[in-house]
Amino acid sequence: MHSSYFCLCFYVSLRREGYTVQVSVNDYLDIYCPHYNTSQRGTLERVVAEQYILYMVDYHGYRTCNTQKGSKRWECNRPHAPHAPIKFSEKFQRYSAFSLGYEFNVGKEYYYISTPTHHHHGHSCLRLRVFVCCSTVSQADEDSIQTPDYTVRPNIKIHNIDEFNPEVPKLEKSVSGSSPSRDRLLLTVAMLLVSAVLLS
Repeated sequence: MHSSYFCLCFYVSLRREGYTVQVSVNDYLDIYCPHYNTSQRGTLERVVAEQYILYMVDYHGYRTCNTQKGSKRWECNRPHAPHAPIKFSEKFQRYSAFSLGYEFNVGKEYYYISTPTHHHHGHSCLRLRVFVCCSTVSQADEDSIQTPDYTVRPNIKIHNIDEFNPEVPKLEKSVSGSSPSRDRLLLTVAMLLVSAVLLS
């Protein structure tokens, strides 16, 4: 598992032909928003700072910069964030623990576009294509991995849980006053008392 990063600063090439990145399952892609130092504020008063909304779209939306069928993923709306640029991360996982989470399949491409909110030039956008290359464990490897034996206690293994029928051990109740050591103690005390009576 590793991280790739993508900065919305690659403005010209992203606008013309887009950018393609290859990831593996469980990799992270970090998206960095445009960031301006506070020292640049005076210069940027004449020029509006870049701000974008990022969408996940289908191939048609990617080619035409159309966000109508896309889903909004992130918003880069804090170009003067203190200390560092805003970063968003996408994890390319096959299964999501959340009902609204995204799941990504091996061998498929996913498309992202971002549209500027600081100005509008018709249908122009920044494009990113992500190809999910390969799984960390291949399907063949998954099939070859045997299901582990179930272990009840040391040296007893169950190969098929459906056929498991444990012997229920006999339970012995311990009733107060009937344990063998207590009975032995009472017998010893009784013998001592009888001996004392006979000797007197």
